Amino acid sequence: MFDRRCVRCGSTTFRADRSLGGRMVCSHCGVPADLQSRRSSTKGGLIRSPRNSPGGFRFWILLALIVLVFVLLFQSA
Repeated sequence: MFDRRCVRCGSTTFRADRSLGGRMVCSHCGVPADLQSRRSSTKGGLIRSPRNSPGGFRFWILLALIVLVFVLLFQSA
C-alpha cells in the first residue's frame, strides 16, 4: 500500500488519522502515506518541499546580494 518511510521528512512513524477516515499519516509532518506514494510513483522520484530546493536557496542569496549592492550605492551617494 505505501512505503514504510515518509517521502517528505523521512520519518518511520505513522498514525491513523480519524479526520481522514482512518488513513495513515506521518506523525511528524502529517502527509497522508498513500497520497505521497501515489505522487512519488507518478513522477518517478521523491517529493521535494519547495523551501528545501536548491533553487530557492539561490534565489534568497541573490536577492540579499542585490539589496546589499543597493544599500551600498545609496549610502555612497
